[in-house]
Amino acid sequence: MNMRPSLNNKQPFYIKLSHVLLSLVLIVVILRTMKEILAPVAFGFLFAVLLLPLAQGLEKLKFSRAWASTVAVLLFVISMLGLVYFISWQTTSFLTDLPVLEKRMMTLANDLTIWIDEKFKIDSDQQVAWINETAAKSVSTVSAFAVNAVSSVSSMLIFLVFIPLYTFFLLFYRRLLMNFLLKLFKREHADEVHEIMAHSRLVIKSYVVGLFIEMIVVAGLYIIALLSLGVKYAVLLGTLGAIFNVIPYIGMVVTIFITVLVTLTTGTPALALWAALAMFGIHLLDANVLLPRIVGSKVSINAMITLLGVFIGSMVWGIAGMFVSIPAMALLKIIFDRIPNMRAWGLLMGQGE
Repeated sequence: MNMRPSLNNKQPFYIKLSHVLLSLVLIVVILRTMKEILAPVAFGFLFAVLLLPLAQGLEKLKFSRAWASTVAVLLFVISMLGLVYFISWQTTSFLTDLPVLEKRMMTLANDLTIWIDEKFKIDSDQQVAWINETAAKSVSTVSAFAVNAVSSVSSMLIFLVFIPLYTFFLLFYRRLLMNFLLKLFKREHADEVHEIMAHSRLVIKSYVVGLFIEMIVVAGLYIIALLSLGVKYAVLLGTLGAIFNVIPYIGMVVTIFITVLVTLTTGTPALALWAALAMFGIHLLDANVLLPRIVGSKVSINAMITLLGVFIGSMVWGIAGMFVSIPAMALLKIIFDRIPNMRAWGLLMGQGE
């Protein structure tokens, strides 16, 4: 009897690689195309995990699930509005002094022009001509920038409105979502799905709660350091620095740059240097002591993958993607570590030996 040879289930490496690359491209395209829908859902998921213990505690006090979810979300929204009001209050004095800061900036720019003229023999008129030419080229884009700015503001308002709604729905329908995930897999995998979900919730809750505590501690350290140095707007700079600190590596650079720029316009270059050194020292303390102890994530992701994830998040979802990238990678690593065919990717994301 003539029998066909059995098909080999093991595909060649180049076919597997092409499937992986195609899948990654499709995932990125879908994420970018559906940013306005998926980004609020992602933040709603993070905040729902954060508020879940509060909602469960209210349910134990005989609150219905709808009321427990509503109260938890309202308390969270009130606390966020308080933070926004605090930052706005601190920004008021900064905006009042903005004309003085602009004059100071112009003086510094003039001093820099003279220094370049002396050191590099580039005439100040040539420098001014180059600046004017660059500014003239930029004028044509002002109208487009204004349209984009208005669009961005409206998108941000929609973004902020939908996050509490998604947070409420995720809290209210959490059992329905759990049953949905269980139905997606075979019954014999139910225990493994439960384990992955429980571990994921533990890791994300540990990360988000620890991140809020870390932000408060880092903000306090920034404010104390800047106040002791006599830096103006120390409270505002310290608060913004703690918020930017959520973004690994890049947030520290942005924080130091803004602090140096503001300090140069309100103080001396020496003061700006000391402020930068103080903030960099606090960052080292945070990265090596506070972050491991306070955040205490159960999943360790190496620095290379962390930085790569932040850049990919920025490319896909902008600033929102930079904030979501770390918990998303932690969730992916949990899944990769429990799927035999994906364990190599989980190993690549980990700290190694």
